[in-house]
Amino acid sequence: MTITRESIEERKTVLENDIISARQRVAEYDKRKTEDVALLNAITVALQQCEQFLKEFDNEKPVMAGDDGNDED
Repeated sequence: MTITRESIEERKTVLENDIISARQRVAEYDKRKTEDVALLNAITVALQQCEQFLKEFDNEKPVMAGDDGNDED
């Protein structure tokens, strides 16, 4: 196989295209990562809200029939 200027230039073009493709994949990965981190944060907040609501339910005193909600006797 003979190495020619043309074969080197063709190889260079292939490598440049590979670099472009790899950079695009990295950019897409970074975007997806950012979106996934934001999603995780939102889900975590929602979970914390659910936990807080459950604590509020646990801390409520049961209301008895005829109780007007005032603690004054």
